[in-house]
Amino acid sequence: MEGFIDRLAELLKSLFASDQGSQRSGSSGRSVDPDVQAAWEELDEYMRTGASGRTEGPASGRSEAGGRSAGRPRVDESLRQDYANLEVPFGADMEEVRASYKRMMLMYHPDRYPGDPEKQRLALEIAKKINQSFERIRRSS
Repeated sequence: MEGFIDRLAELLKSLFASDQGSQRSGSSGRSVDPDVQAAWEELDEYMRTGASGRTEGPASGRSEAGGRSAGRPRVDESLRQDYANLEVPFGADMEEVRASYKRMMLMYHPDRYPGDPEKQRLALEIAKKINQSFERIRRSS
């Protein structure tokens, strides 16, 4: 896999090398966009070390107050069991919650057990709990 990533990095560099070179040299008459330059340097650093060089700024995922994630709202602690019922980590994003909900509803839908009333009853209880948990999480987000 590492060889593939190295080849992909070289391909990206070769594709953008002519544009980057002409912008740096000024032959095209355009100045280098500092955001593009910063992104290019960050990609290059990541490809060399495997770690992002970003440690500050709004894109780093940290807010200025308290060091909490700026893009994700604080999750209500009372929903911890609901996340556990849906078998996702506490505070998981809504896409992950929705995917787990669908997977579990397929697994525990009562119609999957038409010949066994006991399994059907158990599946109904689990499906009800899954639905309630999903709705509480959905309403809170």
